[in-house]
Amino acid sequence: MALSAAAATAGLESQLAYIRHDRDVTHAYSPAVGRLYDLAVNYVHDAEEAYQRGEKAVWVMGLWEVPLIYATDTIPVSFTELGRLGSADSITVAEDHFQIPRETCSMISAILGEWWLRKDSGIRKVLAFNAACEPFNMAWELIKAEGFEIHRIDTVYLPAEVGPERFEDLVAFLTHELREAGKWLSGGELDTARVAVEIKRRNRILAKVRRILALRFENPLYIRSLATMYLLMGSGHYLGQPEAFESVLDELLVEMESAALIPSPSGKPVVPILWCGGRGQEFGVYQAVDDCGAAILGWMTPNSFARDYREDIDPVESLARYYLDGQLAGASVHRRKILTHQLASSKARGILFYNYVGCSFGGVTLEMERAHFHEKGIPSICLEGTFQVGPPSGQLLTRVRAFVEMLS
Repeated sequence: MALSAAAATAGLESQLAYIRHDRDVTHAYSPAVGRLYDLAVNYVHDAEEAYQRGEKAVWVMGLWEVPLIYATDTIPVSFTELGRLGSADSITVAEDHFQIPRETCSMISAILGEWWLRKDSGIRKVLAFNAACEPFNMAWELIKAEGFEIHRIDTVYLPAEVGPERFEDLVAFLTHELREAGKWLSGGELDTARVAVEIKRRNRILAKVRRILALRFENPLYIRSLATMYLLMGSGHYLGQPEAFESVLDELLVEMESAALIPSPSGKPVVPILWCGGRGQEFGVYQAVDDCGAAILGWMTPNSFARDYREDIDPVESLARYYLDGQLAGASVHRRKILTHQLASSKARGILFYNYVGCSFGGVTLEMERAHFHEKGIPSICLEGTFQVGPPSGQLLTRVRAFVEMLS
């Protein structure tokens, strides 16, 4: 059965093709998953059309910061989606027009190329985070020369050990940076009451996402790994449509509360796996995991979904504290704590570390994490994939299948 499923997807050559197959064939029984994928496929296009109608929009990471953006009546357009749903020409543009070396992280090249290809769509504002990585910091300058307006947030680095006084200094600094970003987005003073409203919405949505993940633990293949990845990404930016995204969550909860158990293609109990790293572009990796009788039940990705924002303090400060208590804030020891929690809560038998080709920033971190958990006897595999549009390599899929087979 697993072989026939793999054969059915062998001819899929793009991310869009994987999404359509997952929506129309694999999840044909779920109207909610279909709506989720429709929002994802149309996300960037709908945001660009809204901008053309006079609404505000900004290119952004779309992770933990979106309550600030929605509070200024601005649509956050996650530029990571450009690598999934964009053009195969993006890397060529990056190398030819921007003179980006081929050895550069494919994420940087793909996003720069897509911005240049889509520059006539109108959205020319970018909310940039200086702590992303140095290649991204150079990318902001390159795209600025093409007429884009860049606002940089100096996000802070949280060392492995930090005292209470120093931590509060970091909170105060980041809170100030976020207020300045809010002024840039709104064109005036930031309405903090609106930020508080958006934080309440974010907490409500995160609670529903966690409930879906809990139901998925009992029925892992009802919503498979690729669709779950989009669910988690949507929990960051709501795919540009908060009301529609929350409606999808409500519909999915109703479906899963009464859904019959979907058996594993292998005929054996589903093998739980933890995904750590980038939210892979090569969707065949997710497909291979599911078709081999495993499921990604633990997620350690840039989207933080396991905890709420504080509602008892200044809302902008709440955003700052959320970031500083998360996995993106600095030394890998902070991320390791969250990874350990996800490993335990998902009961994962192994970890799939995923990094983009050319990203030394992520690659070094993942090797450190892999060594740490190897010492604790946790099996793992490190995969390197590309960010641009295209199918995964056969070698990548072979390694995934062998890893699942080892854990079975």
